[in-house]
Amino acid sequence: MSQTPQKQSHKPQAVRTPKALLIYLILGIYAYLMNAPGPVIVYLRQQFNMNYTLASLHFSAFAAGMVLVGLFGGNLLRRISHWRAVALGCLGMGLGGLALTYGASPLITVSGLFLMGLVGTLILSIYPAILDEEMGQRSSVGIAEANGFSSILAAMAPLAVGFAAAKMASWRPAVLIGVVVATGLGIWLFFFTNSNKQAGTEPSNPRGKPNLPKKFWGYWLAQVLSVSIEFCTIYWSAEYLTKAFALDQALAAQLVSLFLIGMVVGRFAGGNLIQRHQPHKVLAGTILVGILGFGLYWLQKNAIIALIGLFFLGVGVSMLYPAILSLELAVAGEHKNLAGSRATLASGLAILLLPFALASLADRIGIQSAFGIIGALYGLLILTLLVTRQIKGGPLSNAASTTQSSQEKTELE
Repeated sequence: MSQTPQKQSHKPQAVRTPKALLIYLILGIYAYLMNAPGPVIVYLRQQFNMNYTLASLHFSAFAAGMVLVGLFGGNLLRRISHWRAVALGCLGMGLGGLALTYGASPLITVSGLFLMGLVGTLILSIYPAILDEEMGQRSSVGIAEANGFSSILAAMAPLAVGFAAAKMASWRPAVLIGVVVATGLGIWLFFFTNSNKQAGTEPSNPRGKPNLPKKFWGYWLAQVLSVSIEFCTIYWSAEYLTKAFALDQALAAQLVSLFLIGMVVGRFAGGNLIQRHQPHKVLAGTILVGILGFGLYWLQKNAIIALIGLFFLGVGVSMLYPAILSLELAVAGEHKNLAGSRATLASGLAILLLPFALASLADRIGIQSAFGIIGALYGLLILTLLVTRQIKGGPLSNAASTTQSSQEKTELE
């Protein structure tokens, strides 16, 4: 009799609630619109007669918006409700996407992407906290599944843009679909959610701004490195395949989808693994798979083997972000909103800086040699994780004991 109320009030046991599934969808729309500008830029360059430098400002604008959210978004997220933040994020993606779709000049299209990065990325900052509320101790599973679903829609964006351009004589309908869905969700959430912060969702610090522990910043650096590996591969693999194997540009661009398919497979498989094992164990396995894939991709001249390697590189990269994010949230403890904002900063800096660094290196030594930077990033990632594990005061031991006790309780029930 005494155990019944405990079961009913034990919210961490909730799995895939309607709100959690809604966040899966919203994160997927975010990923779709985030990845659409890649193939769209080809058509914008023709429309506005842009050089590569001006065209690259579109990607930089989105990443710059992400960086600003990572730096200053935490203050906003402490003042408004989680779902009001999601509503603003959806509206930012919708309005920014509309400017990208129908902008009459590069200034408007670049500004649209900056708005998407600045306001839309509130979704990326707050979704881990919502999944923690809805799924409790199994939020790491939700993070993996949400990223797996978003990977599917991210992979669909280039295909949709190409299909619309070929069959509808314009790429715009492909982007407009995402714009309409994001805007509709944003309007609905904005008018049906409370703008005030929920009581008790994140404690205030009477001594000033809450501080994240040193161990968090170790995992934060690991996240910068992992996101760098992902986007260096996404942005420059088409060029690498063209130069290294003399492939047609259009074919090389399509073959990059092997990396994205690998990420989809890896994230859905990883969702099951992270439910059975602790995040740092999943992280070790996924790093080994990624290094194997990168070796096959970079260290030989056979195109077929390289493409197999590209797929396995995607499988390996797939769980880096979800697993590291789970560790960051565990370390952050009660300050998950701030942790989500700083995690967004990590992603924004990685997207802003490392693909540009690879491109600059390629101008000096060639794209094939420059791709070795991914191997260096993997080495730094392993070193960072090993050092971070040694920092005292982290919750990993507590998380392990909590997971074990939760499993024991589940077995008893």
